[in-house]
Amino acid sequence: MFRFICRIGWASLLRRRLRSLLVILMITTSLWGLLLMEGVYEGMTEQMIDNAIRSDSGDITIYAKGYREDNDLKRLIHDTGEVESIIHSIPEIKSFTKRIIQDCLVATAHYSQNATLLGMDLLSEKKHGRLDQYMSKGQFSFGQRGTGVLVGYKLAEKLKTDIGKKLILSAQDSSGEISSIALRVSGIIKTNNMLLDSRALLMDLEKAAEMLQIEDGVTRISLILSDRGLTESIHTKLQNALPDRELFRWDQLYPALMQGKVMMDGFNLVTSIIVFTVASLGIFGVMMVSVLERLREFGIMMAIGTRYSHLTAIVLSESVILGMVGYLSGSLLGYLTLLYFKTYGLDLSVFSEGIETFGMDTISYAAIHADYFITAGIAVILATLSSIIVPLRILKKVHPVEVIQAM
Repeated sequence: MFRFICRIGWASLLRRRLRSLLVILMITTSLWGLLLMEGVYEGMTEQMIDNAIRSDSGDITIYAKGYREDNDLKRLIHDTGEVESIIHSIPEIKSFTKRIIQDCLVATAHYSQNATLLGMDLLSEKKHGRLDQYMSKGQFSFGQRGTGVLVGYKLAEKLKTDIGKKLILSAQDSSGEISSIALRVSGIIKTNNMLLDSRALLMDLEKAAEMLQIEDGVTRISLILSDRGLTESIHTKLQNALPDRELFRWDQLYPALMQGKVMMDGFNLVTSIIVFTVASLGIFGVMMVSVLERLREFGIMMAIGTRYSHLTAIVLSESVILGMVGYLSGSLLGYLTLLYFKTYGLDLSVFSEGIETFGMDTISYAAIHADYFITAGIAVILATLSSIIVPLRILKKVHPVEVIQAM
């Protein structure tokens, strides 16, 4: 019986090929647009989060207690060996890096600017966050004597400096005195993390400690996990193991990025509702006209003993076929498009000046997640079921004899 009903439904759709094709095309294009927007926008958000995590905060950051409220150099992580041993005992931690951070004043012959000094070990940073991939110009090196400095590209523009130029850094050391050091620009970085690109001066960790008179300790230790989904559980585990330290997740350090992700999820939900509404109206229009055109046909079928449940199954099969064909074609087209942009990226260099202000990459790579297709499938199913409610109510009120005589 099921196969017979499906064959009747398919035959009914074939009798109205153009109308059926238009509905399928409408569902396909709507679904394709939904998947494309979801994948591209979420890809942009994930890239922004990944840039922030790789270049700065890590998935989890460890500070000395009270450092976030008052970033005084007296609040350092001194027992780094103990902290490192705890980190090594957790296999989910992929890498970690130690940094010394201090506000400073940087000056050139043309300009002076408030900036942020970041003392770091480049070998550790290369493994940790692949920081070398953010090089815009010059070499990923501090030179043989550690007297080189990497400068954020926005800061370099303000200072009107370039590779090989001298910079004078001045900062308050651990004793409260002002210390200065002369460095030469060895490279310019572009992380698309505006906090770094507009303020960061990256220098050798040992040189930074010497300049700031830090005999032992760092201001923070950043961790990157093998699976970002474990961030909350690893954060809790580390906090229990290091009760005298303050630990922050990336979403706590970058609440704006987390808020952007939440807003993007809301946007995707609204878009899904719009697609659901469009699909519902399209299928509803076709099924409504189809039922009204075939009232005499349905009347005859009811007169010869066809049950209303069988007629309901025929109408349902027609709407399901329309919805599923549209869903499958839209999903396939959307997947292939997202796969292309995931592989080759979407070039937004035309809008580079605008999007870089928000810390976005000019080449954006789309994301592909199974929940896109699951959500879209649920939307199409709901659209299919809701679109036949009114046509079936009309069909239920049909009196076979009256319909046959009237037509």
